[in-house]
Amino acid sequence: MDPLEARALFPITAGHIHLNHAGVSPMSSRVRAAVEEATHMLSEEAQFFERYQQIVDELRSSLATLVSVSPDQVSITRGTAHGISLLARGLDWKEGDNIVGARLEYPANLFAWMACRERGVELRLVEPEDGRVTPEAVLSLVDGHTRVVALSFVEFWNGYRVDLAEIGAECRKRGVILAVDGIQGLGVLPFDLEAMNADFVAAGAGKWLLGVPGTGFTAWRPELLERVDPILVGTGSMEERMAYFEPKFGYAKTARKFEELGVSAPTAEIGQVLRIDTTPRPLQAPEFVARTEEGVAGRRCPGADRRSVADGQPAAVRVVDPRRGRRRPLGRHVGATRRHAHAAPGRRRRRPHA
Repeated sequence: MDPLEARALFPITAGHIHLNHAGVSPMSSRVRAAVEEATHMLSEEAQFFERYQQIVDELRSSLATLVSVSPDQVSITRGTAHGISLLARGLDWKEGDNIVGARLEYPANLFAWMACRERGVELRLVEPEDGRVTPEAVLSLVDGHTRVVALSFVEFWNGYRVDLAEIGAECRKRGVILAVDGIQGLGVLPFDLEAMNADFVAAGAGKWLLGVPGTGFTAWRPELLERVDPILVGTGSMEERMAYFEPKFGYAKTARKFEELGVSAPTAEIGQVLRIDTTPRPLQAPEFVARTEEGVAGRRCPGADRRSVADGQPAAVRVVDPRRGRRRPLGRHVGATRRHAHAAPGRRRRRPHA
């Protein structure tokens, strides 16, 4: 599929220039069709359970392919925060344990760990060095009481790609869990859970995966699955989940034990989209940022610079905007708003999405 064909899948592009994929992706015609098919199945088909279960299985397999794991290692969730909370609340913490994270992480990868303080667990935050979360800085905070290192695959505020493989290799040696917030990279950058030396990854579907907000998944190393108990328990969590009249308590031996209610049909239908589009396609971020620099240069935006990330990929452009904070129409179908709370001071995020 060429870029123009891909662009045509997004109805919003017929009337607008959309530059906010780093927030929420617009819905494509494929995803809309999948959701409509799910509602049709539930409202008009008398016997839908077998088909529904097949769709769930296909979704799980697609997500497993995305991060190079077995389908048994995948849990379907409601998003990134839900997935991270499953790990953070399910571990057997001891007073005096600590977690190492990074300042300026997206809050979904902070609040679940902050909540562990009530169990006597310390959260240590690395200060980014010139926008970079380096292995040296992270590992300097890891000690004999560190249970988890919690970092992003790609930092949300500047696009920096963290060197997870190096950090994870050292974590493995020390018996520390490496937990990854993958939402800013999965779907556009290759991710292999084992090759990254990661134990866990969580992501929502509403960004690069081009899915529906309120849907997501987690992937777990098998060794970690055995150490974490579900914080929500229902029939979907059980190995024998259909034994309604003689219920037998026993968690599923796979990551399905974290799906207490099963998977909603609209979420499951998204698997039809992911089954087609699971191969990440890295975009030309350096060229995109270069074009942005050219566009701001000489337009009353002095001080433009570029910030590089791992593998030499530039991630952010700094601009001094004399009209910052004002809503100013840029054209009939382009607008600028005040909603920059998620950007670092003096910066504007740019993402080369579809």
